[in-house]
Amino acid sequence: MHPTATYLLPLLPALVLSATAAEWGTDYASALLAARQQGKSVLVDFTGSDWCHFCIRLRNEVLDHPDFAAWATGNFVLLEVDVPQNPNFDPRQLEQNRSLCTRYAIEGFPTVLVLDSRGRALGGIFGYEPDRAAVRSAFEKGLQADRLLQQAAKLEGEAKLQPLLAAWQLIPKELRKLNKPLQQEILALDTQDLSGLRAEAAAKQALKECMAAEASAPTDAAALNIVNAALAQAVPANRRQLLELKYRLLMRGLETHEDVYAAAEVAYAAIDADLRLTPRQKENRKRQLRAVFANPQTALNRSKTYHRNRPKK
Repeated sequence: MHPTATYLLPLLPALVLSATAAEWGTDYASALLAARQQGKSVLVDFTGSDWCHFCIRLRNEVLDHPDFAAWATGNFVLLEVDVPQNPNFDPRQLEQNRSLCTRYAIEGFPTVLVLDSRGRALGGIFGYEPDRAAVRSAFEKGLQADRLLQQAAKLEGEAKLQPLLAAWQLIPKELRKLNKPLQQEILALDTQDLSGLRAEAAAKQALKECMAAEASAPTDAAALNIVNAALAQAVPANRRQLLELKYRLLMRGLETHEDVYAAAEVAYAAIDADLRLTPRQKENRKRQLRAVFANPQTALNRSKTYHRNRPKK
């Protein structure tokens, strides 16, 4: 039996029941053209239809559920980008689909994206989500971003800025790297940096320069001075990475128990500076770290062993 058969067989009745619920096209260019003609967005299901268990579940439990499918059909042109294992799958279609996966930086299946009629990725979900309400909410944000961009396209000069900013805020962070032209358009209009994009770019550049300077420093002591100087004027977005860099430098030069305590304090500070973590997650990480540093001599010995073959600068 094919390894995916255990996934497919129980779902066959659902496939039959939902077959008429929604029609998914397979041609990218035709989908964009239909979206322009019908005034809709495009919903793209990146899937592995004969091997990806959660892709199959997402299609049957969510996307092809009658109520959801009716809403989706009314708002989107539906496009399936399938990368199956079936050796008889149309090779030209497979080549197009793989190219689209590359174009949209698909890192895992299932991924479902909302595109506008120009092919810009404006929303979506990344992975299996069984909650149809949550999926619809994510897609509605993409629809709203599309409407705002259509509104902005009808305006000139600074009048475009507000709808562009509103659309940008709706686009998931995972997709912003795919929208560089839109980002540049906002930057050109946003002289007061209402979007924060200029500050974000400046922070990234400052961090990049610090990393380069640290890497080329002649000694660990010189590298530590560079990092400390950067920390003195660091924006919040950069503090975590700079503190983690300082921690690595300190761990490389451990000599005494006091050095261990100093490195531990920097590690705790890096956790506090991590904007991605909730307070509970931060406390859990600190608890784990305290266990590591509970015996400073053990930490000192481990560090010396680890760095024995990694000489200081």
